[in-house]
Amino acid sequence: MNYDVDVLIVGAGPTGLALAAQLATYGTSFRIIDRRQAPSTQSKALAVQPRTLEALRPFGVSDAMVRRGNAATQLHLHLPEDTVSIGLFDAGVEDSAYQQLLFLPQSDTENILTSYLASRGVRVERGAELLELDRLDPQDPFAGMEARVQRQDRGIDRIRARYVVGADGVGSAVRRRAGMDFRGSGYEDSFVLADLEIDGAEPSAVHAYPTDDGFMVLFPLGSPASWRMISLKDKGDTSETTLSSLQETADKFSGGTLKLRDPHWMSTFRLSHQMAEYFQWGSVFLAGDAAHVHSPIGGQGMNTGIQDALNLGWKLALGARGLASDELIDSYDAERRPVAREIVGFTDRLFKLATTRNGVKKLPRTKLLPALAPVAAASERLRSRAFRTMSQLGIHYRGSDLSETGGNRLPAVLASGPRPGDRLPDAAVTYQEHERRLQDLVSSPGFHVLLTGPGWPEDTPQQFHAALPAVDGLLSVHRLVVGSRLTPGGPGIIQDTSGLAFERLGLSARRPEIIVVRPDGYIGFRSSGTDINGALGYLGRLTGTSEESSLRTA
Repeated sequence: MNYDVDVLIVGAGPTGLALAAQLATYGTSFRIIDRRQAPSTQSKALAVQPRTLEALRPFGVSDAMVRRGNAATQLHLHLPEDTVSIGLFDAGVEDSAYQQLLFLPQSDTENILTSYLASRGVRVERGAELLELDRLDPQDPFAGMEARVQRQDRGIDRIRARYVVGADGVGSAVRRRAGMDFRGSGYEDSFVLADLEIDGAEPSAVHAYPTDDGFMVLFPLGSPASWRMISLKDKGDTSETTLSSLQETADKFSGGTLKLRDPHWMSTFRLSHQMAEYFQWGSVFLAGDAAHVHSPIGGQGMNTGIQDALNLGWKLALGARGLASDELIDSYDAERRPVAREIVGFTDRLFKLATTRNGVKKLPRTKLLPALAPVAAASERLRSRAFRTMSQLGIHYRGSDLSETGGNRLPAVLASGPRPGDRLPDAAVTYQEHERRLQDLVSSPGFHVLLTGPGWPEDTPQQFHAALPAVDGLLSVHRLVVGSRLTPGGPGIIQDTSGLAFERLGLSARRPEIIVVRPDGYIGFRSSGTDINGALGYLGRLTGTSEESSLRTA
């Protein structure tokens, strides 16, 4: 097929921009369009989780997000009889460079990503609305698509793309044009949302007020206003949201201790929990709110969308180079839909607990929460499990066809360290006499192989490159060793001077192992010993070069 671009991205919110950023690092041809004439100026989604900051770090934008954002270190749970303070992300996230819940307006997130793309010569095409989407070959759903786009500046544009990604939100035109079902329902209750100033609320903390009548939560936004307020409206209340009505709501939940002023933005809205039946239809993919939408409780929505994008981007980039097996391309739906389904279900359960007014169903909020909150605050184990989930560091793809364990490795119940499908933990290491982060050293585009422990022949990296010449520019081989700051490291040698990398990976300095890290930072393959054939077979299978690698190692 003669394509205009390899990938057409429809939608320039955080999900579409993150996908564009990843494709740009691979040199993949793409266009990103959005029907809006200008970027949004509203704060919208504001919670940025540690895993998202990790995943965006290769583009050099995460530190800018941290500088512009506002980190919350405490949750103050205002109960009827007492206020319980719980440290946020003070446990369960030790293996990440980002140990904070960051609040950053979505408009700022989009601005930072857009600036990164501009630095790479990429421009978001605005005022461009998708009208039609047709297969280039009606008999072959994988042959690519032709999009008919209404351009406000120059009429109709036809774009032939190998792949089309719908990152265009809950009302996705891509999803509708592709005929993909969006299943679920809306919640009955209405909510008020406002960005404003609040006197009387301790800064740098999230404040939650659960009561018999529902809840109110205050988030330390920082900009464009100091606080984001969200609360449940009274049943049947259809009145306009005003500063006066917001003050009445705050008085009801806080007992009159808060003074609201200077609103930047106020709104009334409804929520739903819905998910697409499939995230892929031939050459068409869905990501972010186009694929799943749910309650904002837990700050999972935007983060899940960005993770969708970064799971998909490298697969499409390899596909555009002819280096992706069908299994690799199809793995997007198989890996991300179960994650989205779990998050939609989890947030739905939390949301109903927080909002129900039913006499029996609200007992966990009104009776159990006051009793259990002090226990949770005092238990590092409980906080660790909760924050591991909330931070998205615990998301894994262990059941994926892309996760493979070498035959000589101990069974999962006996082996130590993360399994194939788990995220690669981070740690400070030394490389070329400078302190670096392990995740940074394996973040350049492509696959990264870590050779650990003793016994590796010096020419092992050369063996990998010779066996997989088609993947050579997308394959890096490193030695990870227990080292000392006083011992100079050679080319390609990563020294674990603190021992934390070996500890977090479950490695031994006396036992050789091989770990293949996928381009999205997850472990794809792991085996013991110095036989590289299993890793070569794995890489060959994913990139469609299995026959080539087997011939060269025969």
